[in-house]
Order: sequence, then structure tokens, then C-alpha cells
Amino acid sequence: MGWQKKQIKDLLDYERPDKYIVESDRYINQGTPVLTANKSFILGYTDESSGVYKDVPAIIFDDFTTDSKFVDFPFKIKSSAIKILKEKNEGVDLRFVYEKMKSINFPTGSHKRYYISQYQDMEVVVPPLSEQKKIAEILGAVDEEIQKTDEIIAATEKLKRGMMQQLFTRGIGHTKFKKTKIGKIPEGWIITKLSKIFKLTSGKFLSRKQFVSGQFLVYGGNGVSGMHNQYLLENPTIIIGRVGEYCGAIHVTKPRSWVTDNALYIEKYLTDIEQTFLYYVLFSLNLNQYAKVGGQPSISQDVVGRVQIGLPSLTEQQKIAKILSSVDEKVSVNQKLKAKLTLLKKGLMQDLLSGKKRTI
Repeated sequence: MGWQKKQIKDLLDYERPDKYIVESDRYINQGTPVLTANKSFILGYTDESSGVYKDVPAIIFDDFTTDSKFVDFPFKIKSSAIKILKEKNEGVDLRFVYEKMKSINFPTGSHKRYYISQYQDMEVVVPPLSEQKKIAEILGAVDEEIQKTDEIIAATEKLKRGMMQQLFTRGIGHTKFKKTKIGKIPEGWIITKLSKIFKLTSGKFLSRKQFVSGQFLVYGGNGVSGMHNQYLLENPTIIIGRVGEYCGAIHVTKPRSWVTDNALYIEKYLTDIEQTFLYYVLFSLNLNQYAKVGGQPSISQDVVGRVQIGLPSLTEQQKIAKILSSVDEKVSVNQKLKAKLTLLKKGLMQDLLSGKKRTI
């Protein structure tokens, strides 16, 4: 028996989530995971013992967005918009159907529930169970590698945050400390305002219509936003998101780049400073907390300039920068690995789920 056309409802049964919805959204750090089908996935944990869904594995499906997640551990649900999907019979491999669903480009223009009205009626091509299982096994193995890589990235980012906290308050090898208005710092460090270290200026407006295909990167508040055939700045510099969602975000530009007026950039240094050290300091400050709230968050040069930091010697700055850069390099290596694995998974899905390449 070869591949056959089936509707989703021929493969899956659905269950409403009412019995499994969490009662309190005051989440704790451990317990039963509370799930959503979107990117957040695990919203937190609860100690509620009743109404835990245990018939796993299962697929959770957001009825409004059609996002889905494959779940192989007991859970509770956040929203009534979630449907819980299970295989309809023994001739269906749930993981295979999940992967098939992830390959579907389903339009969700209107804010409405889709599963019963449209989604379950879609036709998909399905191989025999033995081939379903083999395809699911192959794609699942790649997913496991992606998950492991994600965990390494998350652990390394956590390590970096801890190291920044340590290095920016205790430095390297110090034994004597002094109390200051920003907390304890090594005795040899000084307290200084950022306005004493550098001069900020705003980037230059560049509309989308003015973007011309070119070799020079254009930076906005959230980093690279496009390319242009002209550049504004010759040398690399640090930029700070000035307005909107990415207000206070920190990035370092490449040489010969353009910075739009959605960001501030360091125009001039007023003292000897290691740029990479300064980048990490600014990153750790969470400048968004100083943003002016209103219709749209914004942060000014004056506000940034008033922020005070502890400043070590140039030599110690360089040592700290080297330590943190090495941690970031590990993050970068694993992000590139994840990108390769994600691309591999995409190619395998196209080949295996269509039957273009057979596994048996």
C-alpha cells in the first residue's frame, strides 16, 4: 500500500482543553509546565495537581494562529484557544503528522477559530505507518540536536550574564573594595558618568524608499535593517536604540555603515576606553529602564549621559573584554550550528514529507 490522500480529521482526534486549563497565572519555578502553542511554549510552572494532561505524547494546537507543538511530558494549558490532538488510530504516527502539519503554509488572516471550520478538512499525502515512523525518527533526531544546541546557547548566555555581573562589580583579582553610590567596586576603579566617556549623536534619517541595493549595512534600533549604496560612518561604533520597541538595545556596527535616526551612536570618545568592554557594560546596564514612556518609548543622549559606571584601568578593561568575547564566540559558534541544523531539517522535510526521497 503506497502513499494516500487523507484529511487531517482522518488522522487526528481533538479534545477541548477545558479540564486542563491552569487556574492561577502566578507561576512558580518548578512543577507542572503550563503551555502555549506559540513561540513561548512553556509560560511557567504550576503546583496545581488536578487537571494535568498525562496522555502524552500529544500535539497542542492554537485554534487562532494554527501554531502547534509536540509535547511528550505531562502539562497544563493556559488558554481555551488550544486544542489537544491525538492520533485517531494505530495506523497513524503522531510525530509524523505533527511534522506534516509544520510543513503546511496555512493562511490565518482573520481572527477566528480554524481547526473545526477549515484546518481538519485539509488533505495531506500520507505513507504507510512503517514509513511514517521512519520519517518521524529522522526528523526527530535533527530536532533533538537543535534542542541540545538551544540548551547550550541558553546556558552560555546565562553564564555570560553571571560573568558580567561579577566582572563589572568585582573586576579581576581584586581583594579590596569600596562602597559607592552604585554599589561596591574595586578600590582602584573610578566612578564616572557615561557623558565623560563618549559623545552621542543621532543617526541620519533614511526612508525605505531611499534604500538602494548596495554593499553597506544600514543599522536601526534593532541592528541591521537593510543595505545601502552609501555609508555614513567610516569606523565601527556602538549604537543605542533610540525609540520604540528596541529603545536601549546595544549593537556594534561594521566598518563603513549607515545608522538611521532610530538609533544613537558614539560619535567621539572623550577618554581612553576599550570599545568592546564598553559594549558589554552598556549591554549589562539595560538602558531601556531609563526610557521615557508615553506613546512610544524613547531615550535621549542626556539621559544616557547621566548614567554612572565603575571604570577600571584600560588594561583591565581589555582583559574583561577578552573574557566576555570568548563566551560570545561560543554562543556564535552554536548559533551557526543551529542555523545549519535548521536548514538541514527544512530540506529533509521537503524531501521526506513529499515522498521525493523514500526511507524504505
